[in-house]
Amino acid sequence: MNSLRTDIETQSQDRISSTTPLAESTRDVLDVLVNSIAKTAARETTPEPQLRAPAVPAEPSRELLTEKMLADRWVCSVARLQRWRSVGEGPPYLKIVGKVLYRLKDIEAYEEASLVRKVL
Repeated sequence: MNSLRTDIETQSQDRISSTTPLAESTRDVLDVLVNSIAKTAARETTPEPQLRAPAVPAEPSRELLTEKMLADRWVCSVARLQRWRSVGEGPPYLKIVGKVLYRLKDIEAYEEASLVRKVL
């Protein structure tokens, strides 16, 4: 069976290698195509992956925070912040057009002053 396959392959190669003008021109065209594809592939460079910044920043930078924003930051209720304001505790705040706002720098200063350091 293997010898039969070898004979068929040999015969088909003999037919292809025969120097007919059509077979030779087909080989020439194929050689030209293969060479141009190889040249094009060699010239192409793969683009470097570009790092993209996230579309939405993780936490927007704000100078003023609302009661709700501060309550979320400190994981407490808005009622607690309201109670602190009524008794004069907590960070300084602004009241603009009836709305209570906290400046970020005041909140950070209050947090720093509230930092507990262990004494051994």
